[in-house]
Amino acid sequence: MFDIMLVVIGVAGFAYVGYKDLKTTEFPDWVPYGMIAAAIMVRLVNSIVANDFTILTGSLINGLLLFGIGYILYLVGSWADGDAFILGALGFLFPLQTALFSPAYLLPLPLMLISNVFALGGVYMVVYAVVLGVKNGRVLGYLKKDMARNAGRLAIALLAIAIFAFGATYFMANSFGIRPDAALLSIPAGFVVYSVFLVLLWRYVKIIDRKIFVRRIHASKLRYGDIPVTMKQLRMPDPALIRKLRAKGGYVKIKEGVRFTPVFLIAFLFTLVYGDAIYWVLAAMAG
Repeated sequence: MFDIMLVVIGVAGFAYVGYKDLKTTEFPDWVPYGMIAAAIMVRLVNSIVANDFTILTGSLINGLLLFGIGYILYLVGSWADGDAFILGALGFLFPLQTALFSPAYLLPLPLMLISNVFALGGVYMVVYAVVLGVKNGRVLGYLKKDMARNAGRLAIALLAIAIFAFGATYFMANSFGIRPDAALLSIPAGFVVYSVFLVLLWRYVKIIDRKIFVRRIHASKLRYGDIPVTMKQLRMPDPALIRKLRAKGGYVKIKEGVRFTPVFLIAFLFTLVYGDAIYWVLAAMAG
């Protein structure tokens, strides 16, 4: 019963903040606060009923660890302050397991949760960037110009990667007395192809970040939720700063980013149903 209550809290809370983030780029602060408070309350009641307070302490440890990691990422400017509380809420909801699913665990729980958020978040960000580029027809034109302008440097980098990959493979094969056949050489060839994909993705994401995520608007159109480029940390400016910039007039550059919050719902459901993303990647690689 208690785990079902936590599932409801998680699905409702993460779905709401994800929806608000996609629609308005912000979500009410009370949602992650409420999720954390509700999770702690459920754990407390569960501990009292079961006469086992490790149920509560386990949740507190996970939640505080994830919140701490999220807050550090906020301080270094990697994401917004609200994301730190959302990550903390994910930690407070676990450990969590129902009779409906049999998730597979490999890493310790806090590491698994962090790993799932960033592994699934990486896939999400690639899809997000591609969709954003498709919606904005200028991106492919920018990419062609960027590739032409940096063709020499990129070709040298890829040539160096190819030399290293094939050279290292040949050296290792020679050391173990293995004849470099087509099957063996497919490994460095695949690595080179993957490197080409990563280089294209890197330049594509740089263009999205430079050309799409930064906009120049008149100060009179600033609203709460717009983040000036001059701000080092990804936090919503307070209303006083908005009023000050509006009064100053002129134009202001604001920055957006990948609306990352929906990842937490994806990570929550994936962890609940499947468990550790790293485990399933390794299982797929093993055949």
